[in-house]
Amino acid sequence: MGTTLKRTASVLLLLVLLAASSALLLFKLVQHKVAKNMRPPHLKLSLEPASDLTYRTLDGTPLTLSSTKGQIVLLDLWGTWCVQCVAEMPTVQKLYDHYKNDPKVKFLIVSRMDKPSAVRSYARRNHLDLPFYITHDDEIPPAMQLNQFPATFLYAADGTLVVKHTGAADWSDASVISFIDRLKQQQLELSPRRPGEPNHLPELLP
Repeated sequence: MGTTLKRTASVLLLLVLLAASSALLLFKLVQHKVAKNMRPPHLKLSLEPASDLTYRTLDGTPLTLSSTKGQIVLLDLWGTWCVQCVAEMPTVQKLYDHYKNDPKVKFLIVSRMDKPSAVRSYARRNHLDLPFYITHDDEIPPAMQLNQFPATFLYAADGTLVVKHTGAADWSDASVISFIDRLKQQQLELSPRRPGEPNHLPELLP
């Protein structure tokens, strides 16, 4: 009886390991396919008032999006469980590397539905040194819940939401750097436009 139970347990454990390995392999295959087909993001201007977001460092310190006013901010809502998110992350790392010593540009790579340990493990395995944070679903304002991940937001230095983008993209493309550089040079006081009003950032248009 005892031998039978041990054999059954061993078989079940083997099946679980095989299932986990198969799931991981499938995840990696899909990730590779997504990464291979990624294109630069279409940075379409969408001037809107910024909703505030509470997020936390991986050590638990609470922070707010509104506290970053004065800097150009790229905020990426993502998760280690999201294939498109992990597929594009190396390109986000390359963009971050370009601006990491620029005090005018700030990156917020904010994970949802992940524990800090999962984010740390993911970053370590993939050799990423991005500024990772976490948040909870109930802390994400409705205006930022775009029902698709990753969801990426670009904010001007005055706090105005300038761009929002969903889905995987190649954020290391030169067009993104050009857009952020032009946004850095923007001297106008940005404000969300009303219907019928001209865009406040004509020189950022393609």
